[in-house]
Amino acid sequence: MKNWVMPALQTLFTVLVITSFFAVSWFGESFTLRAEPYDPFDPFLGEYVMLQYPDLETPAGLQHGQVYFTLTEGEDGYAVIDQADDRPFFGAIEGYSFDQTITAPQLGQFYVEQGRGPELEREENLQVTIDVAPWGAIRPIKLDVRNE
Repeated sequence: MKNWVMPALQTLFTVLVITSFFAVSWFGESFTLRAEPYDPFDPFLGEYVMLQYPDLETPAGLQHGQVYFTLTEGEDGYAVIDQADDRPFFGAIEGYSFDQTITAPQLGQFYVEQGRGPELEREENLQVTIDVAPWGAIRPIKLDVRNE
């Protein structure tokens, strides 16, 4: 009878991990961010694009370092900072502030299909679509060239 306990627990754990990954999109809200690429290739990890977000500006009064923030859709349809604080609050995305911009570890790099990295490196105007769960988890969905 004990032979099935470990496989059942392992299967349950795997299902929970997969469900939590997709739950961000099921229960979350979608945002589109303006992005700018830099350093699009790593010989060990494959092609990816490092991204920075010019619209995610650090609000006045926040120190550099750990920051917690939420997003809202701006007038032009791109996400902007809604609320930011140096203390955690429910629904906040955990990130950091440096050089007047805010970012989160999940937003820093976006892996792309092999061969697409040089194309994106030449572009200056990109957009990233992300899903943000009510509990603050982020799931990057799509990276495209922005038409402006």
